[in-house]
Amino acid sequence: MSVCQICKLRDATVHVTQIVNGIKTDMQVCSQCAEKSGVKIDLNTLITGLLGFQNQGREIERNTIKCDVCGMTVKEFNSTGKMGCANCYETFFDPMQTLLNRMHGKTHHMGKTPKKQELAASEESIEQLIQDLQDELAACIKTEAYERAAEIRDRIRELSEKQKEA
Repeated sequence: MSVCQICKLRDATVHVTQIVNGIKTDMQVCSQCAEKSGVKIDLNTLITGLLGFQNQGREIERNTIKCDVCGMTVKEFNSTGKMGCANCYETFFDPMQTLLNRMHGKTHHMGKTPKKQELAASEESIEQLIQDLQDELAACIKTEAYERAAEIRDRIRELSEKQKEA
């Protein structure tokens, strides 16, 4: 461990990087000197900012939710993805919607149309399918589900080419 570059008394626990007028300066300082220099160390804000979480106060409140019947917590639900009892579906409705949205880009099941039916579908239903897929694509992009968005984009291209051929 290195010694604080300001006071030279305590162990350096903070790495400070400053870029002023294109000149980068790195310093190893103790937390007291960092605080005196105006460097605010807020680990929660740093981590939530890096991970893209927002409304951290609301997250803490939601993590304390507990099922009245079986005693399952949101943390247990998020780690297992399973409900403890029938009451959990009501208790964990909001966290479940957030989890589903994060995983699938939507909170309701759309299903898929079998390829044989797509080939036989009228031009009007293909247009509707393309519109539905474009809506789903926008939702995936919004929730940063890029892999799913790429699949949807490719499917839209396939359907558009079929529509041109018809």
